[in-house]
Amino acid sequence: MKFNWIQRSAELSEKNVPFAIATVINTIAPTSAKPMSKAIILSDKTMEGWIGGGCSINTVINEGINCIKTGKSTILRLSPDMPILDFSSDRKEIQLTCESGGTLEFHIEPILPMTKLIIFGNTPTTYAIANMAEFLNFDCYLYLSSSKKNIELHKNVTIIKGYKPFNQKCIAVIGSQGENDLAALKAAILSNPQFISMIISKKKASSLINELKKTGFSKEKISNIKFPAGLDIGATTPEEIAISVLAEIIKEKYKTVSKEKDTDNSIKSIHEKDPICGMIVDPKTAADSYSIDGKMYYFCCSGCKNKFQTQSLSDVR
Repeated sequence: MKFNWIQRSAELSEKNVPFAIATVINTIAPTSAKPMSKAIILSDKTMEGWIGGGCSINTVINEGINCIKTGKSTILRLSPDMPILDFSSDRKEIQLTCESGGTLEFHIEPILPMTKLIIFGNTPTTYAIANMAEFLNFDCYLYLSSSKKNIELHKNVTIIKGYKPFNQKCIAVIGSQGENDLAALKAAILSNPQFISMIISKKKASSLINELKKTGFSKEKISNIKFPAGLDIGATTPEEIAISVLAEIIKEKYKTVSKEKDTDNSIKSIHEKDPICGMIVDPKTAADSYSIDGKMYYFCCSGCKNKFQTQSLSDVR
């Protein structure tokens, strides 16, 4: 049965599952891949669909994972030819020396769930944050401790009455500014956000933090609260403060991406390089392996292993 990538993409998007779509955009024979073939790559390194085989698969999957983490698309070219110098960040070329000899070019695009931004407070600043965040592709939830009339909000902002924890992956901003601050802060912390900030002066924050400590929250949870919220741009109006708060959230987002890259580099250091084609291979999932003098070599495909074995026997002779 032909892989229905459109239907599968819709299913994953409905479940808020991040994934990447890899599309074959160019081929040079010999290769079994067909132009416009598509596959879906999930964060657990699962690939659904078919875009060719051999040495290319692991490389495409790894690049797909990278696109999911960075949120950026890329063009990946795998070829036996030497890479052409290209310093653009959206293009990557890797030389393959596998026996297949073909060239493949892919477009890999991440499809990510909207970041959920939960905002606590009935103030002009929280309304401004919610409205502006909509243009930055955030899925906004505005918590109001009491109902207010004549609030002009974007139609996609979800309004929730009362301060209560959020049960999905999110970022939190508290802008209650004197109206049930402690209740808002508790609800935000219990939502286990990736990042939490509070629009409050340092003096008021100290008093509130002391109250929070009495309620049993751990020092770690409390230390994660950033205050005052936002980058220091001299903001004074609700709209300017909203810009500074959202700018800080964006900065934090890319700081997280940078940390994930560092983690990826440390993971790569425990992986092995295929001695034939130079591909990075995970020993746990390597297609094949071969031992010489007590040293184990890992391969992306059996073809590379056979070539390495032949060369090793020739060296012995």
